[in-house]
Amino acid sequence: MKSARFIFYITFILSISSAAFGHEEGAPFSGAISEPFIVHHAHIEDEQSFNFSFNDDFRKEEGGKERFAFESSLELATTWNDAFSFGSEILIPFSDTGNVDNRYALGDIEIWPIKYAFINQRERILTGVLSIGLPTGDKTRGFGEGQTKLGALLFFDQAWRNWFFGFNAEFESVVSGPAETEVELAFALTYSFIKGTGNGIAPSKPKQSIVPVHSLELISENILSGLEKENDTLTILAGVQLWFPSSGWRAALGAEVPISSHRNNDFRIHFKLQNHFDWGRWLK
Repeated sequence: MKSARFIFYITFILSISSAAFGHEEGAPFSGAISEPFIVHHAHIEDEQSFNFSFNDDFRKEEGGKERFAFESSLELATTWNDAFSFGSEILIPFSDTGNVDNRYALGDIEIWPIKYAFINQRERILTGVLSIGLPTGDKTRGFGEGQTKLGALLFFDQAWRNWFFGFNAEFESVVSGPAETEVELAFALTYSFIKGTGNGIAPSKPKQSIVPVHSLELISENILSGLEKENDTLTILAGVQLWFPSSGWRAALGAEVPISSHRNNDFRIHFKLQNHFDWGRWLK
């Protein structure tokens, strides 16, 4: 618990002290390329994101009573060259699984050691990612799955004026622990209320105090093998973002509901707080 707070506060202070923009300073990407809740953008840059979600019925006790659960994660990303084509990222989850003691602890950390953009244009980016999942959470208390995972991801961004379309594909397989193979597909469509785009590309830093953004996501998780086979899920997530270009902060609130017969919960509320900090400047 103390380590989670320490990481949060240190990153929070660093992000406030940075001179951040909608994208990292010098990043040539369209301002319409946003980051929804589940779909990860393909463009590579230094950034940090604080993610929170609230589940209505994460776990049921005897007698059918439903328990509330809270999950959060910290994402830290960096780019390793001035072309914004190569980078790395780490995702650190913390959660309250709804146990009686309401314990809040570290989950399974995921590392993306290699992110490489094969296409890296202002409005179109295609990025490949290698992922490694580590069993850092306590499985006996419900904070982890006790699995070491390897995965390959593909991210695609396409912006056009104020519109943004994002696509994620992930294939993940367990190399240690309970066997499982999973495929996840996710799509996002967003509209940013950036003024004066006309027939051109949305500026990376619009001259507006606030830019509202509407988003809609569709997420499909398919279990190909393992104990959870056939427990496939399909959910839809609608949200709204407020982007403050002068400071670089972006806050978002959304609601996710399942539309498949199998469901892990009835609904989930998401909150995201994001900013940029030039990690490369300190690491180089």
